[in-house]
Amino acid sequence: MCSYGLLLLRVIYRRHIGIRSKKGPPSHIRKTRHLLALAILAGTSAFAGCGGRAYVYDAVDQPGFRERAETKTEATVRVSATVPGRDETKSVFGIDLYGQGIQPVWLEIVNAGDVQVRYAVVSTDRYYFSPLEVAYKNRGGFSAEGRSDMEKRFNELAMPRYIDPGETRSGFVFTHAALGAKGFNVDVFGNKTLHNFTFLLRVPGFMPDYANFDAATIYPADQVSSYDDDQLVDALRNMPCCSTDQSGQTAREPINIMLIGEGPELLKALLRSGWTETSAKEAAEQQPQYLFGRAQDAIFKYESLQGDSVYEIRFWLAPAMSGEDRVWLGQIRHFYLWGGSIRRFDPDVDNARDFAMQKFLYGQALQAIGWLAGAAIVPAESFWDLLINTPHFTDGYRIVLWLAADPVSAVDIDVKEWDPPPRRGQ
Repeated sequence: MCSYGLLLLRVIYRRHIGIRSKKGPPSHIRKTRHLLALAILAGTSAFAGCGGRAYVYDAVDQPGFRERAETKTEATVRVSATVPGRDETKSVFGIDLYGQGIQPVWLEIVNAGDVQVRYAVVSTDRYYFSPLEVAYKNRGGFSAEGRSDMEKRFNELAMPRYIDPGETRSGFVFTHAALGAKGFNVDVFGNKTLHNFTFLLRVPGFMPDYANFDAATIYPADQVSSYDDDQLVDALRNMPCCSTDQSGQTAREPINIMLIGEGPELLKALLRSGWTETSAKEAAEQQPQYLFGRAQDAIFKYESLQGDSVYEIRFWLAPAMSGEDRVWLGQIRHFYLWGGSIRRFDPDVDNARDFAMQKFLYGQALQAIGWLAGAAIVPAESFWDLLINTPHFTDGYRIVLWLAADPVSAVDIDVKEWDPPPRRGQ
C-alpha cells in the first residue's frame, strides 16, 4: 500500500504539476489545483496505514505488582487484588495510563463453589473505562497493526465477568486514578448470594500528607480522656468551635464535623466514600489551619468529574476517645470555579458539611450519626451585610459521625437522640 501511494503521487506530479508554469486559460489553472487536491487526498488515503509505530509492552507475569496482592475469602469465593504503580502500568500496557487519569486494578477471583458466580465491575468503579475505550483513547501515533495489537491486548487482559465452578479467572479493571491509597469494593454474585470484599491498597510512588503522622505521639496518655455515651455529648460540645491562625488568637472557620473511629476505619470510610488523599507536596503549598496548637493532621478532598467543584476536609486528632475509638475534629470547605480557572471559597459552610455527611452515608461508611447545635452561629444576614469582615455563614450545627470500615446499610445506622437536626431553608 505504501509503495502504491508513492507511485500514485509521482504519476500525478509528472503529468500535471507542470501545467502551472505554462501560459494558458484560467481553466487549466483550475484543473491543476483540482488535480493537486486529488493527489493530496489520494496520498493521504494511501499512506493512512503506513505511518505510526508498533505497539510494544512487557509480560504481565513479570515480578512486581502481583506479589503485593492482598487476598480475602468469603464462603467459597476468594479474591486477590493489587494496583500496579505508574511505571508498572506503563510496562504492562506500553502506555502512560496514569497520565490520562486511568488506573488499572488487577483482580483474581477463585470460585470454589458448585455454581457460577458473576463479578460486578461497577462495584469497583461506577464510571469504569471499558478495555476498548482505553485502547481507542490511545490509538494516535500507532500503525494500523499497532492499534490492532493494542485493542487485542486490552481486551484479553480485561477481568472476566463470569467465573464457573472450580475456575480461577484474573484480569484488569480500568478505573479512575486515585494516587496514594486506593479503596474499592469487589462484589461477586452467586445464586441468591452476594459476596462483598473491601480493599484498601497502597499505590507505589505517592507520599500522603499524613505519612509521618503518629497518633501515639501526639498526646501523652494522661492527656487523653475516654468518655462513655452519656459523657460524650458534653465533651464534644466543649470542643473548640473554630480553627485559628498560627498564633491561636484569631478564629477562622468553624469545626463543623466530628469523626469517630480508629485510623484504618477512618481511611477506609473516606476512600470508600469518594474522598482522595492529598500529597505531602500539595499540602505544603496550601495555607494551613490550626487547632490544638498545630496544623491539620491530614487533608482529603472530593473533586467533581468535571473539575469545577472541590470539597475539602481537614481534620485533627482530639485528646478524647469514645470508648476505644478516637475522636477527630474536622472542617469541611467547598470551592467552585469562578471566572475561568479561579477557585472561589463557598461561604455557605453548612452546605459543605451536609455534602460530606451524604458522601459518607451513600458510601455506606456510617455506623451512627448525631447532631450538636449552637456552636459559633453566624447568620446569613451577617455575611451579606458585612461581606468583607464575615467570610462565611453557618447555623452553628456540628455533625458527629461514627465511621465503619465495612459497608453499613443506611437503614442500619444508629441515629443519636441528641439535638434535632438543622432544618435548612425553613
